[in-house]
Amino acid sequence: MKERKKSKYDTNPLDPDYAKRADDEWGEPVRTTEPKTKERWPSEAPTKRYDSSIPVSYPSINVPPNYPPKRADSTAEITDSSKAPSSTRVVPGLNLPENVTLALAYAPFFIGAVGAALELFLTPRTETRARFHAAQALALHLAAILINQIFNLIGDITGTNIGGQIFWAASTIFFIVAMIRVWKGEHIHVAAADAPARWLNERIDPQKLQKKK
Repeated sequence: MKERKKSKYDTNPLDPDYAKRADDEWGEPVRTTEPKTKERWPSEAPTKRYDSSIPVSYPSINVPPNYPPKRADSTAEITDSSKAPSSTRVVPGLNLPENVTLALAYAPFFIGAVGAALELFLTPRTETRARFHAAQALALHLAAILINQIFNLIGDITGTNIGGQIFWAASTIFFIVAMIRVWKGEHIHVAAADAPARWLNERIDPQKLQKKK
């Protein structure tokens, strides 16, 4: 059997003379040596260690500051809770002792509401502590009266006023406790009454009343 002549296009890898014949036809390939050191990808770079030797440190947002925060602008700023009300110092306008003036505004029923209103009308603005408690107490009294009227209206519709009775008893206890605490010199601040108390304190100006007279 006549052997078939092989050409350079014969690429049968099973041919034992394939590699030699390819070198003869195309020339020997240029062989390059691999670099001794493998190039590192950025992810394979050594990790830099951070320890206490770093001179610069940054404060954490979770660590509270070492200085007292600035209080928000509210009627609580006009009070001085560090001193107990005096039993001998007379408040101008009402001519009552300071502890009596502060406690009178929180008296239950309508006594405290009338007393707080008189304090705002007669007490000068220099008495910031007395005016703060008067304005706050008057705002709380007006809120209690309004809520009690709502309960009375609901009671007329439903035929029972047990909700109004419970609220009136609770509010009376609250005003009695507040009156005793203020009498002893404790500071009372009801954040929910800030806005109406500030409005009452600004609108009721005894200086304007004196000018009108």
